[in-house]
Amino acid sequence: MTTPPEGTARADFRLPMLTLLLAVASLTHMVSFPWWMGLVSGQLLLAATLVAVFFPGSLLALSAFLLASLTYWFGRLPAVPNHILFEMLVHLTLMATVASSLVAAVWRWGRKRHTDADAPLGSRVFEQARPLIITELIVMYLFTVIHKLNHDFLNPAVSCAVSMHHELAAVVPWVPDGEWTWWPTILGTLLIELAIPLLFLSRGTRTAGILLGLVFHIFLALHPHGGIYSFSGLLFALYALLLPDASLRWLGGRWQWLPLAARIGLTLAVVGGFAAAIVLQMMAYRNGRGFLAANAIGFSAWLPLAVLIVLGYVLAIARGRGDGLAGQARPAPPWPLLWLFPLLVLLNGACPYLDLKTTTAFSMFSNLRTEDGHNNHLFLPRLPLFGYQDDLVEVLEANDPRLAGLARSGDLLPWFEFRRIASTTQPGTRIRCRRNGEERLLSRDDDSAESREAFTPHPWWMAKLLVFRPIRPFGEPMTCRH
Repeated sequence: MTTPPEGTARADFRLPMLTLLLAVASLTHMVSFPWWMGLVSGQLLLAATLVAVFFPGSLLALSAFLLASLTYWFGRLPAVPNHILFEMLVHLTLMATVASSLVAAVWRWGRKRHTDADAPLGSRVFEQARPLIITELIVMYLFTVIHKLNHDFLNPAVSCAVSMHHELAAVVPWVPDGEWTWWPTILGTLLIELAIPLLFLSRGTRTAGILLGLVFHIFLALHPHGGIYSFSGLLFALYALLLPDASLRWLGGRWQWLPLAARIGLTLAVVGGFAAAIVLQMMAYRNGRGFLAANAIGFSAWLPLAVLIVLGYVLAIARGRGDGLAGQARPAPPWPLLWLFPLLVLLNGACPYLDLKTTTAFSMFSNLRTEDGHNNHLFLPRLPLFGYQDDLVEVLEANDPRLAGLARSGDLLPWFEFRRIASTTQPGTRIRCRRNGEERLLSRDDDSAESREAFTPHPWWMAKLLVFRPIRPFGEPMTCRH
């Protein structure tokens, strides 16, 4: 590693480092979820991600990456994991911050109020986005804990903490298992997931929160459920915002001060590893080995990067000293309207209690159930505002495979979600179901008002925004659902 040249101490590499980490997180999502391969929007996202990896210092590259990511994942809504929806909100926040910073810069030039002491545009973007995204990160973490404060998460017989620990122990030999682990796992999950955001609240304790989060999410990523390491990869990228300024500048500076050939070589190694993982995953699918094998390949490709990021953060925390931008003007705080985006994150997490959607609300693996007066939360009520969660269907018999699966499981489904499935069935579909206690026979060939409603698609915007998970009958505990 070379010594920083004289006169470069004032360079600000914080936004380029964040861009690089977000692009690496995007590659991680791609090896986790292969849906992008057959879509033009997915290919565009891949191209934009690679440009951001090779040119992280370019605001144009960052903007193109954010736009491509939002376009692709919006097309996938509502069938996206919780953490991808959260990432979409983060990307919206960052894109809006870039736009507002550009507008402010143009205004200052037009008013001839620009001076040499003004912070560079990249520094403005980083400083204004940071408090917004940190707030979003804390809100998301807090909701993952709040949702778990329910009777069924605290019931070892069905708790997601216990079932996930058992599944993890089945594939990781050194993880202990047994009845004695149940309550330590439940309470440990709640305490760690609460401690992380609380430590993030204060600048003085954020480094402790980062270290705790890195250890916890590396451990969690060992779980074989699809996409968990993708969630960890996103959080590792966002932790850069929580590093002390001196530590993040030290980390970004050491990357920039590497010889160009070394930087290109490391970048090509990352991209090459990604390409190799994709090829191996495609071979696994062709050989009939399925998603679990492909997921293990993706995790194996991500793990070395995760270890490198962890080591980089630890070294940055230990060795980052001083303020490389001392003497430069600090950019203005975020434009007040930009606080709308953390508010959207808050609203998204509160959806189950507002009678809105029950999934992609940061309620993954929480055992939460709020439907039809059978709220299992310890203290939060569900406001009966819209009626979506009270209009429930039990499928008794159907000649459509997806609905027949619901009949076999015995799960209840909100009418909104039942209608989403029914509206995509083939001609001749017949469904016998019980809606709100009354048995109905629905058919695509029937002209009754209820049959027409059941087989009519939702307006596109409602179908994108609202999604509900199936639940167990109310006489049974709520089992673990992602």
